[in-house]
Amino acid sequence: MRLREHVRSGLALRLVLCACVLGLLLWVANDGPISSAIQGAFARIVGGILNVFGEGALVTGNTVQTQLFGISVVTACTGLFLTGLFAAAVILFPARWRAKWIGLGLGIGGIFLLNVVRLVTLYYIGVHWPAVLDTVHRLVWQSLLIAFAVVLWLIWAGVWGRAPRREVAT
Repeated sequence: MRLREHVRSGLALRLVLCACVLGLLLWVANDGPISSAIQGAFARIVGGILNVFGEGALVTGNTVQTQLFGISVVTACTGLFLTGLFAAAVILFPARWRAKWIGLGLGIGGIFLLNVVRLVTLYYIGVHWPAVLDTVHRLVWQSLLIAFAVVLWLIWAGVWGRAPRREVAT
């Protein structure tokens, strides 16, 4: 395919947008104030949920602490990297822009919600089964999040990700 055909097919635009998304992701992940704000937001959400369950959680910065256990939310715990990869996969897929917005909404929202569930369950595992916390944290939940993102992308690509029709030149 020649460059002109790539430009017409939207591939060049998708590649530029993908590079911008990944560049933004790296900038956000490495920027102290933005990264700290995201970590703190996750900590406040998790602390609020734990308080609904009567845990008496106190949130300081990115740390959620109760009398029983505490967790710290670091950049790797925010799902930023997985969300960025999901967004890149949606942007690169040859679909209509409306479908891409649906995919981005599903991916960002779904990964965010599952990550909050992950952090809350890790707190309870730390309280009740501290011996398995590291294994569940590093192996089980990481694998589940990745599998979730892949399955979500496959569902999106199958349902909404239809490529726009092109006229065939005769």
